[in-house]
Amino acid sequence: MENEVFLGGACGRTTWRREIAIPRLNAAGVSYYNPQLGVGEWTPACEPAEMKAKDEAEVLLFVIHESTRGVASVGEASYLIGLGRPLALAVRMIPEGADWLGSEERDDLNRGRIFVRSMAAAHGVPVFEHVEEGVEQAIAQVRSGRRVRAILSDIECGDLRFEAKPVNGGYHLRVLALGMEGRAWYLPSSADESDVVRAAFKAAVTWQEHETREMFRYQGVAVFGPHIDVRELLRIKHP
Repeated sequence: MENEVFLGGACGRTTWRREIAIPRLNAAGVSYYNPQLGVGEWTPACEPAEMKAKDEAEVLLFVIHESTRGVASVGEASYLIGLGRPLALAVRMIPEGADWLGSEERDDLNRGRIFVRSMAAAHGVPVFEHVEEGVEQAIAQVRSGRRVRAILSDIECGDLRFEAKPVNGGYHLRVLALGMEGRAWYLPSSADESDVVRAAFKAAVTWQEHETREMFRYQGVAVFGPHIDVRELLRIKHP
């Protein structure tokens, strides 16, 4: 994974990336994508690379800082929470007495921050007060993903391969074979080695059963086919 952590949130003149996040990520050996440019340097041409990095990142570290309005970041973080993407989220309220905006605007901006906190709580996403805590959460999530993928790489099962994609709170484990992928099996981030191996075995068995049901015929009919509608089964049972 080229960039394991995406450093999201408002950019502008904020310094948390340079002063806090990047030194800690470098020390932990965690790769990252930093979308922050100099003031006035960002153009729409920068967006495709940002979107690609965001889509591919293991963790999205979003900081909604007290020194910026961060309106777009509030909306984007809420959207990503709704998608179930893995977030490390730090939200700072704008304090009273901030001399760069009026009290009414401050209240409006803080209501947006409260909304993000509520969205996160409803989806089980922890929200941190300090940037340092958000960075450490991102590092922990990256290390967890590395561990899960290392375990999966030691599994052999014919032509089957296994993939673990990060989602909020854990991973979706899938079997990959024949240019297709199987159903998603949820693994919490707390899963230990035995949990991962057993989930992979269950995924492999389910895949093989599905393929057998596809191929098995009686008098030319797939009587145990995996795609028989449940309503059809009900009609057979209760004509």
